[in-house]
Amino acid sequence: MATKKPAANKAKEVDADKAAKKKARMEALKNRPAGQRPNSKQIDVIDLGNGQVIKNYGYAVKNKTGYVGIIITSVLFNGDKVVSNSTSFAEGNLTVKSKKGHGIISSPKSKKDKELDEEDLSEESED
Repeated sequence: MATKKPAANKAKEVDADKAAKKKARMEALKNRPAGQRPNSKQIDVIDLGNGQVIKNYGYAVKNKTGYVGIIITSVLFNGDKVVSNSTSFAEGNLTVKSKKGHGIISSPKSKKDKELDEEDLSEESED
């Protein structure tokens, strides 16, 4: 009677890969720049010239019922020094989506919307 041997080697390889990735993430967190704002997403950067730059950051505020709004923080830099900052609140069902140093304020997708989008994508791939 033939019996299958468990694939223990595959499990060990996957676990080793996961451990390596986790260690790399933890190391990246330790080595992030001092001025980085890890809890907010950068929305945009406005260059005023003469070394003056305005950076806008957004942080979505949620409660049990869903999104309440966004806290927007604007920071004015003159070279490496902070000259001024301001904070404002944009009320509504909003969130921040960012990619590679810029972002947008948009309405969040609900879980139902995500499921519908996945179904639409699968139907399009069949055609």
